[in-house]
Amino acid sequence: VVYCLATTAPSADIDEVAGGMKTALETKGSAVTTGAQHGTLSIDDKKKLEQGMRAIDYLKKIRSMQMIPNMSAAMQETTSGGDGANSDMLSAFMARATDQATGLLAKATEKVGSMLGKIHKHRATLVVENLCNMKPNSEDEEYLYLDPKVKGDVDVSALRNMTRAPVRDVIAFMIGGGCYAEYQNLQMISNERRIVSYGSTELIDPCVFLNQLGKLA
Repeated sequence: VVYCLATTAPSADIDEVAGGMKTALETKGSAVTTGAQHGTLSIDDKKKLEQGMRAIDYLKKIRSMQMIPNMSAAMQETTSGGDGANSDMLSAFMARATDQATGLLAKATEKVGSMLGKIHKHRATLVVENLCNMKPNSEDEEYLYLDPKVKGDVDVSALRNMTRAPVRDVIAFMIGGGCYAEYQNLQMISNERRIVSYGSTELIDPCVFLNQLGKLA
């Protein structure tokens, strides 16, 4: 993926790499991992191969769409400059294509960094931090606060106004889908005085996530 975005590799080269991957899986992959006959794909291997090929085709479509503006500009230069400017036009076209691909790769890297929690705090992290720090005019005034040490009827408003002990152990549990990025982001507010644990009702593995991406293609 990085090679396709950062270079001007011809489509024929990409097809050759894809063909090599397909051949390698058909001749070696299934025989080693599943004990199947040589050159015979299992159902799971066939699904993985189809998903991988769809991902490569999707990448080629994205790259071709990114190159359309550059191709239009190059055609205009060819019409106005004539045959004598072909070499300059080609050089300019290649330079613009490289710059655009590099910019796209930089944006992708920035988005990945954001997903991993290196740039900003996620909503769950902000809520947990406000509750732990008892921040005024935040979720701390809206969320229900209970103290297991209090006996009898509980006056929530009076309980909130009482002096509360610092929070040492935190359990953030998501009702619904959870992800590693959210867990990792929560670790930004975890330290030697506060332990943050994370859980969810559903946590999909990377293979399921890649399958969902393949369906989008």
